[in-house]
Amino acid sequence: MQQAYRALRILAEAQTVRLMVTPGPCALLLDELASACTALQSGSAGLTCVILDFGVSPRQAEAGIGLSEAGCLPGGGEAAKLRNEAERAAALIRAVPQPVLAVVRESLSEAASVLVRAADLVLIAREASFVAPVPVGGVRAPERLSGEQAMRLGQATWCTPARQLDRQLEEVLALLRRSSATALRQAKTAVRLALRSLPPVEGRPSSPWLEPGSFSLPLPTEDEDEEARCLRESRARLEALRRVNSFYLSEVSRSTDAQEGLRAFLEKRAPRWQDDQE
Repeated sequence: MQQAYRALRILAEAQTVRLMVTPGPCALLLDELASACTALQSGSAGLTCVILDFGVSPRQAEAGIGLSEAGCLPGGGEAAKLRNEAERAAALIRAVPQPVLAVVRESLSEAASVLVRAADLVLIAREASFVAPVPVGGVRAPERLSGEQAMRLGQATWCTPARQLDRQLEEVLALLRRSSATALRQAKTAVRLALRSLPPVEGRPSSPWLEPGSFSLPLPTEDEDEEARCLRESRARLEALRRVNSFYLSEVSRSTDAQEGLRAFLEKRAPRWQDDQE
């Protein structure tokens, strides 16, 4: 991430990287965001979280920190190109090994909304909104959701009044920073493994960690009865459990931080995570 960016602003903070994104990103910003996410896939072992911050907080505005618009007018570019760039950036956001937290401070464009839906965690202001597919008559149609609607429909993790957004954000980041960076990466990997064995659930938003068509088990057929459906779903859950258990035994339990966490618990002290000491 050493290259210079014309439109994307990046702030390195304690164990986190904050990517500042305009509420209506242009093609240039989306392209640079994709490049930054590609760089994060290597050489970022000590990070506990990557933040997609849509808008500028009051504190940042007072400090004169704004979103760069050099060569990047909001909403610039053709709609089809913006959509393609947004989908490309979203795919690379999903591939970031750390948890990705989207912070939605105001109403977002459709391109920005695609990025939000690729994040693992979403903190949204009650007054903000973004576009998400919502089941309507058996069909998922794009609809603009307010903060409270997004929370109720499972499209957001937290919703809070705009004036309390930064305080809520600091609480979330404090929780993540207390955790092992290795454990957070492994937890995200474990969830990915489990979801790849489970078919999508009707009426719930699809996982941001999976690309379309990534499910390993067959989807239901038209002539499937209730007994066959229950058997298929039971097999899917067992397969998910098998994959996660295998990953735990081969990767998680053998990690340095897993052993340190157990020692710290037994010795009744705060853990000293490996990444914190590097």
